[in-house]
Amino acid sequence: MVPAGGLSGGLLILWRKDLAVFSVMEASSQLVVGKLEVLGKGSWIVASVYGSTDGQERKVLWEGLEKHCSADLPLVIGSDFNCILSQDEKRGGRKFIMTQGSKNFQQFLINNDLHEVKAVGPKFTWCNNKSGSARILEKLDRCLINSLAMNLLQVVLVKHLSRIASNHCPILFEMFKYVEFSKRDIRYEEVWASYHGVTALVRKIWNKKSIGDPAFILNWKF
Repeated sequence: MVPAGGLSGGLLILWRKDLAVFSVMEASSQLVVGKLEVLGKGSWIVASVYGSTDGQERKVLWEGLEKHCSADLPLVIGSDFNCILSQDEKRGGRKFIMTQGSKNFQQFLINNDLHEVKAVGPKFTWCNNKSGSARILEKLDRCLINSLAMNLLQVVLVKHLSRIASNHCPILFEMFKYVEFSKRDIRYEEVWASYHGVTALVRKIWNKKSIGDPAFILNWKF
């Protein structure tokens, strides 16, 4: 637990001892990072964040997270980033401007091979709880995973639940849902195109040198 400062901040991590072990690796006012060892599912790096509203302080958050992104383990980062990346992630209030803080966040995602998980539910996760023209809605909360996590998970889903006791939507991240596959066909999922950095990732894999006949090389790259 990281205590709140007044009416803002604060982080609390809970886990079921009979199913998993969570070992804290780093904790501060903006993040708690730990290794989650799930029974039968291996080791994962899990980070819960509460980004500062100040862009300069959020740079400290990105730097702190980057140390753990280099680990050769599946990674999940989620919660309140207090930062948006486009006008599409805001409704009401002043028009969105790409500030240095937003650019830093965008670069952090690209540099560390992080992809946002497609969500269902309300588009905006935060509301200032005002009405009429004073009402502002923003997507401040999200869930990110690295390519290792993408490759290990059969199905991954984020649900934005209804706001009840907070001005934020609770986020439910489902990562170990079992799915039976009846066919082994290669199919393109449209959701893949929504991940940040997907174009660079595909280009990197596609340009890898490989040996064999054209049909083998094509299948290997797929």
